[in-house]
Amino acid sequence: MTLAQGLQHSINSVFCNIGKQIGAGKILEYAKRFGFYATPDLELPADAQFASGLYRKHKLFDPSRPAYQVDPGRLAFGQERMLASPIQMAMVAATVANHGVLMQPHLIDQVVGPDGKVVNKVKPQKVRRAISRRTADQLTQMMRSVVTGGTATNLASSGLDLAGKTGTAETGVNGKYDSWFIAFAPASKPQVAVAVALENQTGFGATTAGPIAKSIVQAVLRARSNNGGSG
Repeated sequence: MTLAQGLQHSINSVFCNIGKQIGAGKILEYAKRFGFYATPDLELPADAQFASGLYRKHKLFDPSRPAYQVDPGRLAFGQERMLASPIQMAMVAATVANHGVLMQPHLIDQVVGPDGKVVNKVKPQKVRRAISRRTADQLTQMMRSVVTGGTATNLASSGLDLAGKTGTAETGVNGKYDSWFIAFAPASKPQVAVAVALENQTGFGATTAGPIAKSIVQAVLRARSNNGGSG
């Protein structure tokens, strides 16, 4: 199986084997490029924000010797002790959609005064290039294939060019999962990226989180179309 097939069909063993080849250190290095191990720095109190990354005894764990302290196989497909927040995974989707450039996330678009005038408007701010444009564009095609012929074919729609990735995390309780879906659209010229995470589900990412993500994407694109492309 190729990496593209592994992502399209969500095959853990493909990622496991690749993870063992490149090592945990390299995986964590690239995770940090996407924002892992740093708080998102949103418009929220500092104690309401937590960094995504490996955790040990409820504390963020940044291994000094990852080759000896981390299982690269399980880390590569999202297990080990890796914890990720929905905003972090939305940032991952947005970075791929943005041709590999990580942007500073915000909860606020603008501040409006009592008179209705805009007091302050948040401007887009680049954080860093996480991956090359070529790699991001290859990932986009892989994420497209997830919807057109992979684990999320139930989300395929003739009117929506959706790129996405399913995720299903074990909870330790038989038959209960935390389900995920990250996505962006239109894949050819992205306007919106989203991450949906649902706890204690009996279904998988494509059937539980996926439809919610698709509905959000469609609603945003519809609103922007009605506003002439702005907003």
